[in-house]
Order: sequence, then structure tokens, then C-alpha cells
Amino acid sequence: MNIRTITENDLPLRVKWMNHPKIYTSMHYDIPILLENTLSWYKKNKENPNRIDVVFEDNCEILAMGGLTGIDTISKKAELYIFVNPFAHSKGIGTESTRLLCKYAFEKLNLKKVFLVTNETNLSAQKVYEKVGFKLEGRLRKEVLVNGMLEDRFYYGIFSNELVEL
Repeated sequence: MNIRTITENDLPLRVKWMNHPKIYTSMHYDIPILLENTLSWYKKNKENPNRIDVVFEDNCEILAMGGLTGIDTISKKAELYIFVNPFAHSKGIGTESTRLLCKYAFEKLNLKKVFLVTNETNLSAQKVYEKVGFKLEGRLRKEVLVNGMLEDRFYYGIFSNELVEL
């Protein structure tokens, strides 16, 4: 699997995936996601030094998308996000993509820590993060509204020496 920076040509697929229930139910944004808005987002953020948005592909097929946001070069940390092709879940793509993005953060950006926040009920994502080496650092109690109920969010972090080789 390869990792590369997202391009404008990737945006229609990003919009399609983000509008799929397997994606938007575990992330926190308003649907529907529109291509015009995503194009504006892309243009605004492509030169932003505090983030990088990427795609993961194999044999020219995009398998997942993700990125690092809030890149802090002083504290040497960033927040990770990732989502896998909603038609290709449970194939190890999320694990490999998460690991690749962490490796990129540590080796290319010289960060010391990567963190993320996920829903308490997103058990499959938690398994992925823990398999890669993330440690549960905290719980944000009743943090988000999900299906009419307040749900806890889990804060995970990983340091470069904790990244697991797969």
C-alpha cells in the first residue's frame, strides 16, 4: 500500500465515501457532504502547514483516506483521522493505513506523538488503533450526541517507540 497527498481528482470519491452511513455514523460532520463545499475545503487547506490529507492506494485503487490535523511542531504532535472505503471494511486496510500514517508522522514530520478521539461504541476502530500500538489515555464523558443519546469519546495516543510492526 502507498500513501500520497490528496488531490482535487480524489474529491468526488471522498464525498461519496463521507456520505455513506458506514463513515458518517462514526465521524462528526453534517451530511450531506457536497462536492462544492469539499472543493472549497480542499483549496483552503492544501497549503495549510498544520495539516496533511492523504489517500492510501494499492495498484492505483484508493483504499482509504485520512490525515493529520493540528500539526504542532513545538509539542511535536498531531491528531489522526482515517476512513476506509465503506465497501471494503474488515480487510485490514484500516490497520495498515493507520500504521502507515503514524510512520509518516514519526519519520517524515518528526513528530513524537499522534493522538485521536473515537466514539465509545466504535469498537472496530478501537481494535485497529490498539493493534497498531495506540494506548487509551482518557475518556471524555457524554461528549457527543449519537442517535439521540450522549456518548463518551475515547482519547488515544501513541509515541514513535510504541508503533507496532505488522
